[in-house]
Amino acid sequence: MKKNIAIVSGGDSGEYEISLNSADVVRKNLDSKIYDAYEIRIKGYDWYYADTEGMESPIDKNDFTVVVNDKKVSFDCVFIAIHGSPGEDGKLQAYFDMLGIPYTSSGMITSAVTFNKYFCNHIVKSLGIRTAPSILLSKNEEIPFKTVNSTLQYPCFVKPNKGGSSVGISKVFAENELKAAVEKAFKEDDEVLIEKFIDGREITCGVMVLDGKITGLPITEIISNKEFFDYESKYDGIADEITPADIPKYIEINCLEKSEFLYKKLNCKGFVRFDYIFTLQDLYFLEVNIVPGLTEVSIVPQQAKHYGLELKDVFSMVIEEALRS
Repeated sequence: MKKNIAIVSGGDSGEYEISLNSADVVRKNLDSKIYDAYEIRIKGYDWYYADTEGMESPIDKNDFTVVVNDKKVSFDCVFIAIHGSPGEDGKLQAYFDMLGIPYTSSGMITSAVTFNKYFCNHIVKSLGIRTAPSILLSKNEEIPFKTVNSTLQYPCFVKPNKGGSSVGISKVFAENELKAAVEKAFKEDDEVLIEKFIDGREITCGVMVLDGKITGLPITEIISNKEFFDYESKYDGIADEITPADIPKYIEINCLEKSEFLYKKLNCKGFVRFDYIFTLQDLYFLEVNIVPGLTEVSIVPQQAKHYGLELKDVFSMVIEEALRS
């Protein structure tokens, strides 16, 4: 008997449309011989199943079921394709844990901690991996201009503490630009991270479990044609993504080892993407994406292809891993 898979998409962040695109890729690449796919869209309190004909059926949040053609459908597994809240911050994970429904992403605690960049950076640093110095700023808190000038200096990055796809991020080159950048970031989150600029090359490594072993995928180097790898660069093609990255072998080995190490220590599940900046001196951790983009132009699908994996196989692996756990 085929398994019912709910592909959960949408969410409450600026990554809503990207999530829908990711869900569409998942639906198209699920093995229809093994799985029946149902795309579930979430926006605030509005949860519904959207079929391929555009019909919408409400989700019963009491047990996460839906009535389709007068038949109640329950789900064997949930494929979380929401970037941002509530798919990456632990909220959906906690909900599905209470219902006892398996899901493809990391668990509630891992999701909540990694979604908070400031907390995650402190944990990663405690594990012996370099991170960029940063300052956490709450709403109604005065901007610490003197500390930024003396400790972080310019240029620096200003970003929402929680969020993804570089939404709300600014690269700040002078003190007179800082206030506007902070205000922009606060439109996306109630906490803002001011982070030291590390002058180096940006690389990213996808990690998943293959044949029972935590395995790093081929590394991608990101060369943005703008000041940094922002939302437009990610999704409008204004960046070169080179997979496999043309980097020194010692950097490749270091990146793979650190990524596999962090996957284990942070108790990640499914496929995850770790982002870094490397310099002549060392590798600096930037962030981890526990629900990375899965659109046709996204990085993890590129890496899987270079590893020799079809998306159909990747998605089947993470679903079966979730069902076993």
